[in-house]
Amino acid sequence: MKLHHLACALLIFALLAACGRDSGTTIAGGNGNIQLRDGVAVIHVTGQPEARVSGDGDLSIAGKPVTLSSDQRDLLKQYYVGVYKIRSEGIATGKAGAALASQAVGSVMSGLAHGDTDRIGKDIQAQAGKVTAQAAAICDGLEQLRAAQDAVAAQVAAFRPYATLDKDKVAKCKQGMDEANRSLAGH
Repeated sequence: MKLHHLACALLIFALLAACGRDSGTTIAGGNGNIQLRDGVAVIHVTGQPEARVSGDGDLSIAGKPVTLSSDQRDLLKQYYVGVYKIRSEGIATGKAGAALASQAVGSVMSGLAHGDTDRIGKDIQAQAGKVTAQAAAICDGLEQLRAAQDAVAAQVAAFRPYATLDKDKVAKCKQGMDEANRSLAGH
């Protein structure tokens, strides 16, 4: 693995590790984003008041509760679970990335100390493949969240302006994972 590729990979994994802190997880959509803060999915959309979805399926817009049927509330629970799942996958990926960074330093030191520098790249590449597989779960989560979002928007008119996660976002995530996997396979 080339040194600059290793440095880039370590930087990405260090940034992913930061996702594990409780500063909130942000999922970017078309013209807004979703943040998981203090157990609530907070949706920001340009030109719209803030919307909040709780784990119980409650929806409020601009601080005012939206009246929902039990079926609509169930759809919002699925939406919330989708946001939470992406957060969990992000934390797991970040931890795996941090472990990779630590192992990479150890492999470099060991390889240099023992004069076995050919082994360094192979060790790191094997671990990096595990991290990208973990990160692929984020893309799957995005796809599931988009489906949940679309189901809510179809049933809850007040939620429609907040359905900003589109197919392109999911496709870009999957494309990024494909590129990462090709890069790992090529080195």
